[in-house]
Amino acid sequence: MAQHALTPDDKHARRDAILEAALSLFVAQSDLPSSAQIATAAGLAKGTVYIYFRTKEEIFIALLERGVADFLTKLEDSIVQLKGRREQKIAAVLSVYVEYLEQHRELLRLDAMSHAVLEKNLETSKCLEHKLTFITRLQKTALVIERTFQIEEGRGITLLMRTFAMTRGLWQNYPEDDMRPELADAATPLYKSFAKETHEALIEYWHGALTLK
Repeated sequence: MAQHALTPDDKHARRDAILEAALSLFVAQSDLPSSAQIATAAGLAKGTVYIYFRTKEEIFIALLERGVADFLTKLEDSIVQLKGRREQKIAAVLSVYVEYLEQHRELLRLDAMSHAVLEKNLETSKCLEHKLTFITRLQKTALVIERTFQIEEGRGITLLMRTFAMTRGLWQNYPEDDMRPELADAATPLYKSFAKETHEALIEYWHGALTLK
């Protein structure tokens, strides 16, 4: 039987163990695992999971927040190192953007179900907390963009929100994870590369958006 986590470090480690177990299960299967499955994978009693998260939706919202925070940190790190002409900077930062999503497709899957599934099963206070956490983190990255590309205050967050919206739409249009071989072989335009299409579309958008100061 797992011992109770007593110190703040122990509690943090226990929470991380739950999140890592949930992530591993989510990556391995097409739907959300149950709290019982997550508890088993983490080597914990089901009741222990509920000490840290009231519902499985809270677990996956926490995973989404953690993933977005890591994603935006990587994006900021790439932005502050940009050199060259504006066109080169745009291509470089969007390469980092798309490459990260290609390597963390679970983040795209979580984002796709966040509004329709996860948020609808959250308490109002938790849902509001989640949205405020997202906006606060986004504003930090937006400020880095505004300073680097020398655009007016407020344009950075608009750029990011529209970038995310385009990414979500392209993710739905080019569902490579669900591609059936017999359809892919037909070379239908429905099955283009998500990464390639996203990179090209966002470069076109950023060029236009950053030209209009």
